[in-house]
Amino acid sequence: MDGTLVTKRLEDNIWTFNEAVELTGPQMDAYLINGAKRALVIDTLQEETSLYRKVRELSSLPIDVLISHGHLDHAGVSTGDFYAEGCKIWMDEKDLPLITKWGREAKWFSPLKEGQKFDLGGYCLEAISCPGHTPGSMVFLERERQHLYTGDAIGAGVFWMQIPGALPLREFRGHLGRLWEIVKGMKDLKIHTGHRHQAPIQHDLEFLADTLLVTDKIISGEWIGEEKTMERRDMRIKYRTVSYKHIKDYCYNPENI
Repeated sequence: MDGTLVTKRLEDNIWTFNEAVELTGPQMDAYLINGAKRALVIDTLQEETSLYRKVRELSSLPIDVLISHGHLDHAGVSTGDFYAEGCKIWMDEKDLPLITKWGREAKWFSPLKEGQKFDLGGYCLEAISCPGHTPGSMVFLERERQHLYTGDAIGAGVFWMQIPGALPLREFRGHLGRLWEIVKGMKDLKIHTGHRHQAPIQHDLEFLADTLLVTDKIISGEWIGEEKTMERRDMRIKYRTVSYKHIKDYCYNPENI
């Protein structure tokens, strides 16, 4: 796929790139952040092949790439383009087994660590581990301007905690609680997810609080939700889903609490 990106400027130095695999199908978002000295790309979409070129139209700075987690729709075919152009691509090593089976090469990725900071010049992002959706899920926090880039770590209106490889909800809850302690004082927090189209609002601190609430209610057994079945590729998964406010579907495996 080439030339189908929708590019939107969020702030003076922040852009989002939206890819729709099909008009009525899944959509993914990647982000570009320009600093005074360097640029940062967060995630590389799925099938889109023009991402590197689009980024270069907006930035001539040296680029680092952060991959939020090792799923195909966040470490897409453009990942190889960034690697070929000499960009360093960072991802938690725990997610390498997820993405290399789809043809991404392990040598493309440098190990991303908890607390690692990326100073772009006037704009610094910090990597925070938030496993759950995958074992290596990371979020990226810019403290001064209160921006949090989350991939799929805290959903986007839809949570996929029912899929193989997702951590038990109790483990996820521990990581969520730690993230909450880091950001709870940021009253102007803006959360930028990997699938912005799934929710009609700009996610904020309240959304993270709601995520904690729903997770707690499911773990306690107070909220059970509706039973559904998902069929994708060679998978047939029975799961349950809970809805609350702007959380459209919190999907979970009742055998993985």
